[in-house]
This record gives sequence, structure tokens and C-alpha cells, in this order.
Amino acid sequence: MSADLIALLEQEASAERERVLAEGRRQAEEIRNAAREQAQQLLETHRQQQDAALRAARVRAQSTAQLQAQALVLERKDQAIADVFRRATEGLDAVTRDRAQYLQILERLIAEGAEGFTGRLLIDAHPQDVDMVRSALQRLRLDAEVRPSEEVRGGVRLSSPDGRYVVINTLPARLERARPTLGTEVARVLWG
Repeated sequence: MSADLIALLEQEASAERERVLAEGRRQAEEIRNAAREQAQQLLETHRQQQDAALRAARVRAQSTAQLQAQALVLERKDQAIADVFRRATEGLDAVTRDRAQYLQILERLIAEGAEGFTGRLLIDAHPQDVDMVRSALQRLRLDAEVRPSEEVRGGVRLSSPDGRYVVINTLPARLERARPTLGTEVARVLWG
């Protein structure tokens, strides 16, 4: 009996061992499957993060490229507008060289500038223009002292004797004062 009991115990122990091993295999398979699933989820999450980061990097690169392109376009437009004003300045210089035409313009500049003054005026003009200014003053019947000034080109600077009231009425100054408005108009004409 003891051999039968030992055999029975061995058989039961073997069956129990098989059951424990089977349960262990089953649990190991569940753990392995759960680990695979978790690893797959982590890989998918990582891939999605990488894809999102790549898309964001592309958007940033495109935005940067667009900003750089816009900056270049604006720079070229500014250069084109500056070129228009440079040419306008050259045109004004050409007008001052045509002495007959410039005399008429100078006379209008003096008349416009003198409108707000009463009494004697001080007028600064380029040394080459002093005689023309005196001639214009006689025709306009204005009382003024004319002083040569290298600083004044293409017009006159009028002032009260005490220097409290000054009007700069030169072609370059007028162009500069009109620049904001004209710059907008030039841009509209050039680029619609």
C-alpha cells in the first residue's frame, strides 16, 4: 500500500505540478500579451508624438520661410519706393538748374512762405539763388533781408527777425513732408 500510496501521491503531485505549470504558463502568456499590447501602445503613442512634432516643425519652417520671403518683398518694395524718391529729388535738382523755370517756382515758394508773416522778413537762400530771390521780392513787393546760406537748397527759409517764426519752403522739404502720402500712392501705383 505504501507503494500504491506513493504512486498515488506522485500522480497527484504530478497532476498538481502540471496544473501549477499550466496556470503559470497561462499567467505568463497573459503577462506577455499585456506587455506586447503595452509596448505596442507605447510605440503608437511615440509614433504619433513624432508625427505631431514633424508636422509642427514643418509648419514652423514654412512660417519662417514665409516671414523671410515677406521681409525680402518688403525690403525690395522699400528700396523701390526709395528709388522713386531719389529720382524725384534728382528731378527737383534738374528744375533748379533751369533758371527761368526755377525763378517762377522760387517766387511761388517765397509768396507761400510769406503768407503768415507781417513786417520785415529774413530770407535765407542758397548763394546761387540770392539774386533771384531779390528779384522775386521786388515783384512780390515784400520787405525782406536776403542772406546766403549753403544749408538751403531748392527754395528758401523765411523767418521773423526775432527767429521765433520760421518757415522752410524748399522743394526737398516739401517732398519730404509729402513723403508719407506720396509713398502710399507710389506703392499703390507700383503694386496695385
